[in-house]
Amino acid sequence: MKKIAVVTGGASGIGLEIARKMRSAGYAAVAWDLKGGEAVEKEIDLPVVACDITSESSVAAAYAETVKRFGEPSVLVNNAGLQFMSPVDEFPVEKWNQLIGVMLTGTFLCTKAAIPAMKRAKFGRIVNISSIHGKLASPFKAAYVSAKHGVIGFSKVVALETAEHGITVNTICPGFVDTPLMRKQVKTQAELNKISEQEVIEKIMLAPQCIKKFTSTEQIADMVLFLCSDSASTITGEAYSMSGGWGMGQ
Repeated sequence: MKKIAVVTGGASGIGLEIARKMRSAGYAAVAWDLKGGEAVEKEIDLPVVACDITSESSVAAAYAETVKRFGEPSVLVNNAGLQFMSPVDEFPVEKWNQLIGVMLTGTFLCTKAAIPAMKRAKFGRIVNISSIHGKLASPFKAAYVSAKHGVIGFSKVVALETAEHGITVNTICPGFVDTPLMRKQVKTQAELNKISEQEVIEKIMLAPQCIKKFTSTEQIADMVLFLCSDSASTITGEAYSMSGGWGMGQ
């Protein structure tokens, strides 16, 4: 029987690549995403369950639908994310709440929903996608940095609480990954810093990296697969940087 893997934010970007690669590796992968419905499933060639991960009732409904259609998940990848950039003194409260809600509260709610079945099965793999900004900071990203730091701390707590049940909990901390979300950041950074988009890539994004190139979605997906494998069965509570050397030693 195939292991069921839920990937939040799985209808696009990093999440879609993770879901597809997990499926190719033999998992029954399911995307949880605000974009639900048969049309989206056909468009991305992947089962999609509609879910607002900031809502406990929506998460509960998505979990119940997943169990009904596919079975109880033994793998959870908390990937859903978004970005908004602004100086702190101009940062809209509604945007702060939205980012914290999706990336931190959403990670909590999905994890809370998945743990009971994993405990019963005496097996589980939870992989949380944080960011190198879970270990360091950049200007104009107050909510994002706060949420991503929180994901790492939350992951360590869950790792401690669930280790005796055969569950591992780890975090991946990418640098800049070449996705549509990242390309939007390039445009925003250019406007905030009053420079060209190419200068943003060279002077802001890749400047702190030792390896001057973006991480690919495929590399992130491969790391997720490793952390879900038997080879990683004694790895838990760790936060792995995939950032071209940015933030080395943190």
